[in-house]
Amino acid sequence: MFHIGVATQHPPLPDPDQLSELGINFIKQCLTIDPVRRPTALELMDHPWMVLFRQALEDYQEETHMTDRPTPVNGEYEQATVARQAAMMQEQQVADIVKSPTPPPTESI
Repeated sequence: MFHIGVATQHPPLPDPDQLSELGINFIKQCLTIDPVRRPTALELMDHPWMVLFRQALEDYQEETHMTDRPTPVNGEYEQATVARQAAMMQEQQVADIVKSPTPPPTESI
């Protein structure tokens, strides 16, 4: 963290064969050292690369019908994405923790 706070230039950016020029520009803007010159999160959400990414994601979801909520089959979510399955498992773990019995109070001497 210290190095980030005293940095005078951003870390290395991806090569053009790793990411598009638009994507590299987005990362470069995110890593602007001067906080006054750095775009806000809302401004970055309107960056053309993010707009294209959101549109591609929406198109993909429509094509694969991922906008529908999966229904459990034998207690499992076969149609859910891996990320959604992980989120559902975490929700179940939290629910199990909440249901856990609390230990009896200890007696003070």
